[in-house]
Amino acid sequence: MKDIETANQKLQDTREECSREFVEVKNQEITTKVPKEKINEHEQILRSKAESLDLGTEQKLQDDFTEKNRKLQETQTSLASKFEEADHEVQVLQTALESTRAEPCDLNAKYDTESTDKMDEVEVIRTGPERANQRANASCLTTWLPTDSADELLLLPEVVFYLCLSY
Repeated sequence: MKDIETANQKLQDTREECSREFVEVKNQEITTKVPKEKINEHEQILRSKAESLDLGTEQKLQDDFTEKNRKLQETQTSLASKFEEADHEVQVLQTALESTRAEPCDLNAKYDTESTDKMDEVEVIRTGPERANQRANASCLTTWLPTDSADELLLLPEVVFYLCLSY
C-alpha cells in the first residue's frame, strides 16, 4: 500500500502541478488576450486615423488643386485682358504715328498749293499792268492804224510804246 500511497501522492503532486501550470497558462492566455485585444483596437484606431488622414489629405490636395486652378484661370483672364488693352493701345499709337507721318506730307502739299496760288497771284499782279498797257497800246494803235496792221504791231511792244507816247 505504501506504494499506492506514494504513487497517489505523486499523482496528486503531478495533478497540483498541472493545475498550477493550467492556471498559469490560463492566466497567460488572459494576460495575452487583453493585450491582443488592445493591439487590435489600436490597430483599428490607427487604420481609421490613417484613412481619415488620407481622406483629409486627399481632400486638401483636391481643394489646393481647385484653388490653384481657379487662380490660374484668373491670371489667364487678367493677362488676356491686359493683352487686349495693350493691343488696342498699340493700334491707337500706330494710327497716331501714321497720322503724324502723313501730316508733313499734307502740310507740304498744302504749302505747295498755297505757294503755287500765291505765285499765280503775283504773276497776275505783275503781268496785270503789262497787259493793261498792251491793251491801251492796242487801242492807241487802232486809232492810228487800220485793224490788220495793229495785230502785227502788237508783237513789237517797243513800237507800241513809242506810238502811245507820241500820242
